[in-house]
Amino acid sequence: MDCDKNLVITNEGPVFSAGLDLSVFLQSKDAVLEYLFGVHRFVKRFIGCRCHVVAYVSGDVYGFGVEFLYFVDYVVAQRENIKFSLRGVNFGVFPPYTVAIGRHLFSYGHLRVMLSREFDAEEASHFGIVSQIGQLELEKLFKPPPYMLGFVSPRRWLGAAVDDAIPYLYKLAEMGTREETRDRIRKFLGR
Repeated sequence: MDCDKNLVITNEGPVFSAGLDLSVFLQSKDAVLEYLFGVHRFVKRFIGCRCHVVAYVSGDVYGFGVEFLYFVDYVVAQRENIKFSLRGVNFGVFPPYTVAIGRHLFSYGHLRVMLSREFDAEEASHFGIVSQIGQLELEKLFKPPPYMLGFVSPRRWLGAAVDDAIPYLYKLAEMGTREETRDRIRKFLGR
């Protein structure tokens, strides 16, 4: 991603992100892999973005939407009761970036909570996903001298670690296209 200006990513409506398109797992394994590697290319381009990226979350966040927040500089949750969930594991799919690099980002206890139940913005703040709860005040962000920000950007080291997810993308495609997983996804999607 070639961005030369600071960027704010937000939502309209009750959901910040519904995560990955689960219907892709009803297609062939090759189609699933193509989709997952498209997401991976997006993540890598996003990490390489030179600007500062802020996510302003004013709705619930599911699946890859939660993982996406790992790759931004600062996350503001509008209120404490916003829900976060990585519960795709209930359908037989799992969050590949959480599995691949989560141990570098979170404590073991936090990972267990994140993978086992919904959590709110206050908990997400304790885990390190959310930077602040409240209103977005852009003029107060990034006040340190600009030359210091390059040293504290989380995306700098994630660029080297994100490819650790590649083996998990293959595993996700394998697990996600199993018939029992597809049955759970069809039931969830009402198909």
